[in-house]
Amino acid sequence: MPKPKKHQSLPKLRNPTPEKMDHVPLLRHLVAIGLIAGVAFLVYSNTFSASFHFDDLRNIVQNVNIQIRVFTWDHIQRLIHFTYQANSIRFFSYFTFALNYYFGGLDVFGYHLVNFFIHVFSGIFLYWFLLLTLNLPSLGEKYGSISYRVALFTSLIFISHPIQIQSVTYIVQRMTSMAGMFYLLTLVLYIKGRLCKGKAQFFYFGGAVLSYLLGVFSKEIVAILPFFIVLYEFYFFQNLELSPRGKKIFLSLMGAFLLLGAFAFFLWGQRYIDFIVEGYQREAFTMSERMLTQFRVVLYYLTLLIYPHPSRLNVDYDFPLSKSILDPPTTLISMVVVLGLIGYGLWVAKKRPLLSFCILWYFGNLVIESSILPIEMVYEHRLYLPSIGPFILFGLGVVRATEKGKERWALKEATGRADSIKMK
Repeated sequence: MPKPKKHQSLPKLRNPTPEKMDHVPLLRHLVAIGLIAGVAFLVYSNTFSASFHFDDLRNIVQNVNIQIRVFTWDHIQRLIHFTYQANSIRFFSYFTFALNYYFGGLDVFGYHLVNFFIHVFSGIFLYWFLLLTLNLPSLGEKYGSISYRVALFTSLIFISHPIQIQSVTYIVQRMTSMAGMFYLLTLVLYIKGRLCKGKAQFFYFGGAVLSYLLGVFSKEIVAILPFFIVLYEFYFFQNLELSPRGKKIFLSLMGAFLLLGAFAFFLWGQRYIDFIVEGYQREAFTMSERMLTQFRVVLYYLTLLIYPHPSRLNVDYDFPLSKSILDPPTTLISMVVVLGLIGYGLWVAKKRPLLSFCILWYFGNLVIESSILPIEMVYEHRLYLPSIGPFILFGLGVVRATEKGKERWALKEATGRADSIKMK
């Protein structure tokens, strides 16, 4: 007779070890960068010959100020003067158009190639930003083990989502994608600066300031970034509780950004006030109508992120106005939903800071273009930065669900093996 087998216990399921950024092999980073670039190429490889459209004509084709064949100080001054006369501070964006013209004239390939690389670098900086964030002391214990997968998956969604087509393929909207690229780079450099000491800290903070300025001079939407740096500091470095040292850091940041804001208002404030006043004299809607309509618009944007069918994507929307809170009734519903989501984000900040931050990221990065400015009601390129918040939540949800599925499968397999051993 066979000898009875000794009792065998269930095999232990190993807890995943944290994939801290410093411990992720270089090869895996290279694979991530390669995937981001490769997916971007697959998505946009057929767009490099797309012609100039709409505002491309006014800003590039018909704009003699960027059509520079020889770079001299006089030409640079003329470009600066043009941006000033155009009531814009987007000098750096126009400078890149001038570089494109210098090297390739009006050959669209060069313009699309630059837009493509800007988008790729935005995806890489998003990947870097998420790796750093998910491995912070305040979040590492919860998310460190899945940080690499979340960072890569989220970046791939960002790179390939159809809502980004306008920001990448519509040449003049380089202004938006380049602003997003510098926005993300500034955050990365700020986080790196906060995590180190000594001379390296000055290097990172100095780089963050330079990146921020390049972003602002690409497009004004980057002006909101100081608010999110303060918010990021409060959420993830101070854990929503300010220690004495934390108060000093927090107050220093607030003071620096208030001074920066006051200086910016001194230089450009009156021009933007005039732009708002004169803009509403030209537009077919009032300020109150625009602000009421935007409650519906920001929710419509969310539906585009969830269901970006080609039939729903458009470069020129005819979005119905909200004449009052009840005209149409969806205005009031939208107001309740938007304010409810923001309120929920603030309410769960202590228990679920990442969820809270992503909710505020979405609405906060829409606030400049979805508030009082007398500009078109809807443009898909305005989602380039705000979409990152929902993408992070989706990427995190998918990865965590996958992990739980693996754990359940492993437990089922282990239980099955144990039962078969007992039967023997």
